Amino acid sequence: MPLLDPTSNELKKEKLYSAAIIGATTSSSSRIWIRAYAEGHWTLVIAKTPLQGDLVRLQEKPIAQFMADMGIEVADIQSHDFTQQTNLTHTFDINGLDAGTTYYYAVISSELDATKVPRRTELGADKPLFFRTMPESPSKLTFGFYSCHDHISANGDVGAWPHFLEKLTDTGAHFVIGGGDQIYVDTNAKQGFPDIWKWLKDNREALLKTFAKGDDYDREGIQLYLLNIYRWYYRVYWNVSSLREVYERFPQYMVWDDHEIMDGWGSYTHDDRLDRIFRMFEHEDEKVGDMLVDLMWKAACQAYYEYEHSHNPPTAINLQNPDDCQWDYAFKHGNSAFYILEMRGHHDLEKDKKIDPYIILGRDQFNRFKNWLAAEASGDSKFLFVVSPVPVLHWIDNIVNYADLGGAKDDFMDEWGHETNWEERNQMLEEVFSQLKSGNKTLVFLSGDVHCASVFRLRHKNYRGAKVYQLTSSAISRKPAPSISYLGITNGGAMAGNDNIYSERLFALAGNKNFSIFRVRQNESGAQMVTADLYWPSGDSGEISKKQIVFD
Repeated sequence: MPLLDPTSNELKKEKLYSAAIIGATTSSSSRIWIRAYAEGHWTLVIAKTPLQGDLVRLQEKPIAQFMADMGIEVADIQSHDFTQQTNLTHTFDINGLDAGTTYYYAVISSELDATKVPRRTELGADKPLFFRTMPESPSKLTFGFYSCHDHISANGDVGAWPHFLEKLTDTGAHFVIGGGDQIYVDTNAKQGFPDIWKWLKDNREALLKTFAKGDDYDREGIQLYLLNIYRWYYRVYWNVSSLREVYERFPQYMVWDDHEIMDGWGSYTHDDRLDRIFRMFEHEDEKVGDMLVDLMWKAACQAYYEYEHSHNPPTAINLQNPDDCQWDYAFKHGNSAFYILEMRGHHDLEKDKKIDPYIILGRDQFNRFKNWLAAEASGDSKFLFVVSPVPVLHWIDNIVNYADLGGAKDDFMDEWGHETNWEERNQMLEEVFSQLKSGNKTLVFLSGDVHCASVFRLRHKNYRGAKVYQLTSSAISRKPAPSISYLGITNGGAMAGNDNIYSERLFALAGNKNFSIFRVRQNESGAQMVTADLYWPSGDSGEISKKQIVFD
């Protein structure tokens, strides 16, 4: 059987063609990600007034002339040649915007030949597309948090996305954080949907034969082939109408977790990874296996950059050597500061600790976070939000450390609470508590991964004034962990492997899809406070339930 064409997969799943994502946005700038349906010269128009008139053909006029003739107040106009080299994606950097202002946008072709481009306005013609810049110094801040998008596992049920869109709109949310697992490339074979690593195992020989090059292989050809498969997952997973409406309107900050690469990436040994692509007793050709694993990793990195990270705040990226990439980043709005930890790009269970003792974060990222924490602890930020895609605390310690067998092994070894990760976790928490010992700031860890929800307060016996919390919200559309999983969520108490820290459970939920809305605002006495509303769909008539958590 010939290899499938990953750019034209016959699997009957509707794919994303043209799409927009509002990325990192400040009071004066925005990063806007666009995917076009076809190669060509496409123009992004940013306007202060709604676009109107003949947006299908623009009266056969050049774009700028049409906008002027229609009295549309254009704030910026930029063009780009979209090619397959980046899978028809590009991120526009828009500057010079006004604070707290609604802007309308559209993607338009400059092609005047109707036989080549019948509809010149590809995005923003059927309905207005718009976003809002941040206020100059917001005294109130509202943002959404979600993780684990996988409608495939739920037989097409899009889960809580319509509710999320409704609550973001109702609360006037400023932005959204996607806390990991925005796609699942590797877990839905039982739903008749391909698992990318199982596909590689089944088609390895055909792939190698196709890209054989003398006594070696065309590595660039293999990587591009695998990259196009990873790209296909994004296009299928993100073709959900309510998800797209959230992406088109509210600024998005994203980070990946393991399912954008491989379930448990970083928690597998070298031999474990080879097991994913070799059948039993086939490990004799380890060099070929190592090559394929490395090319899969590089392909996953490039797809992640193209679809997620490219519209985050810019960081140092080297896709030729992804191990050198910085995927973590920070941003700040008003008196709230955010740090997005990244737990996969440098996660290696077999890392030589003499060279780099930080198995999960890596030395460089740990130091960047440490420096950020020190700066914010002495700065004017009152609330600190740290995204850790895997929770600092969630499951009962005994489950994490004594149930890590068989298929669950990698899942539990991912956890900060696994004994192999205690040293790094303890160092991170010690930095957090020691920097916040004065008690004049509040830090909240935001996490996903576990397909349940929970909230804890963490305390340190030597820094009793520090205010540190952990909130986990997962999953927005992935089939949730069964209700019985509630019994596996810790009640709190002493933290295994750390004699200084203990916790109090404030809330737990299993068996339901969920998301959260955070609000920073003034309480009745005029003091600043932060709350989180955890929402989950319940009942047969579309009801939605809510639990509010107040972080003092």
